[in-house]
Amino acid sequence: MAIVKGPLLSLDARGQIGQALVYLGWKGLKTVRQYVVPANPQTAGQTTQRGYLTDAVAAWKNYFTGTTARVAWDRSALLDARPMSGFNIFTSNAMLLAPVDPASSMVNVVVPVAAQLVTFTCLNLDDGAQADEAGNFEIWAGTTPTGLTLNEEVALAGGDVIGTNDLGDTDDVMYVKLRKGGVDRSGVARIVLLAP
Repeated sequence: MAIVKGPLLSLDARGQIGQALVYLGWKGLKTVRQYVVPANPQTAGQTTQRGYLTDAVAAWKNYFTGTTARVAWDRSALLDARPMSGFNIFTSNAMLLAPVDPASSMVNVVVPVAAQLVTFTCLNLDDGAQADEAGNFEIWAGTTPTGLTLNEEVALAGGDVIGTNDLGDTDDVMYVKLRKGGVDRSGVARIVLLAP
């Protein structure tokens, strides 16, 4: 797909020319691509993948509605080299988890708590119930959104991943995210640390 400026001597051309080229807008970019007849073979693999996408979209709409989590996913999208939204980043991570464990846990709320700690409240992807995934989650933290390092590993307790390491000083601005198995379970959240 080519990015064009002033396509067809206009500011915004859209649609196809014969059956050769298609001009369109995508994520605020003006693009042109070759015209192709869409294929829809509906193979078992393709149908399964579409099911994962449908489930990820439903999870975003129905369960993962926390403002802090959505803002964090939007921040992650801004850090990505590709023109994506927080919704795109969330669904791509959810689709990585679905084939392995449809009930994987992802973050819905991120809050700073007393003593310069952070808590991630998680829900199960498949049904929005309180998260119950076994194993340790990685808390990544840093003073900039692009400078996150592994801070600690903590297991879920009652649907929450509660940090135990002091992240800094009272009123420090920190950026945090949760990961497990090489997959982001949250976007990059901005928090202000609270006093003990």
